[in-house]
Amino acid sequence: MKIRPFASGWLAVLASLTTLCSGFAAEHSTIEVTDCVVRFAEEVHVPSVESGRVAAVNVKLNEPIDRNATIARLDDRTLKIRHRASTLRLDHSRRTAMDDVELRYAETALAEAEAELDSNRSIHNDVSGAIPLSHLRRLRLAVERGELEVALAKKRRVEAQVEVEMREADVAMLDDQLRNLEITSPLAGTVLEISRSPGEWIEKGEAIATVARLDRLHIHALVRQESLPAGQCKGLPISVHWIDSHSGVERTLRGTVLSLDPQILADARYRLHAEVINRRDENDPSRWQLVPGTEVRMQVYANQPVSANASTPTSSPSERLR
Repeated sequence: MKIRPFASGWLAVLASLTTLCSGFAAEHSTIEVTDCVVRFAEEVHVPSVESGRVAAVNVKLNEPIDRNATIARLDDRTLKIRHRASTLRLDHSRRTAMDDVELRYAETALAEAEAELDSNRSIHNDVSGAIPLSHLRRLRLAVERGELEVALAKKRRVEAQVEVEMREADVAMLDDQLRNLEITSPLAGTVLEISRSPGEWIEKGEAIATVARLDRLHIHALVRQESLPAGQCKGLPISVHWIDSHSGVERTLRGTVLSLDPQILADARYRLHAEVINRRDENDPSRWQLVPGTEVRMQVYANQPVSANASTPTSSPSERLR
């Protein structure tokens, strides 16, 4: 079958348009953003849970720290004395609660009073008038008194057990206070600041150190709505690029768009928040490749599929681009 020249010309135009559209799509599948700010993924001002004098600081500025590692210790001498006294009171309360001598004595006295009443009542029934009624009344009152003494002894044992539980609570509270005197890091990261030295006083709630996470960083960027519609970017892969100040070589890290602010700014831009996995410098393992404050540019790969876990990011950015 022959293709007419007219039809052949239209096919050529159509092929050119297809190529042009494909090139346009490829060109616009990656959006570059230069208005970016690099922040710590997590930055925690670690507080003192108790008030007291700082006995020791176990970390140094700008050094790495593991999760739950001890940052500092407060003086514990006074609290240990109180703990010792509370422990002794607890031991005494336990011995008192376990001592059943008073209850057994009351039960024995009651049994004796009941036996004497039964004996005299039997004699009174066998021989009328042999036992005066007034004597029987006294014996009945003795039995009632014995019953009350047994009830009182049981009540005291219950109270002694309550006292044990209260003493246990006192000791547990002091144990918790002693643990709180050891201030630990809630995350693995780097010590950015130490606000107290040994011998200084710190109040409850005041920060003794600041720890930041460097293995993950957050990129906060301003993106134009026309270049990347806000509803299409969550979960998209991204990369950040910058020139290393030590080697002069361009470096790259990859990550994912975490979230975006539900607000379009006056100039049709919105705030986008992404997270990248940081790496240590291969030439100097003590140094991280990317540090907060570095000037970077970010590329968002709009033609890539959204990740399956885009709706549940590892963490949420707590800071916003200023």
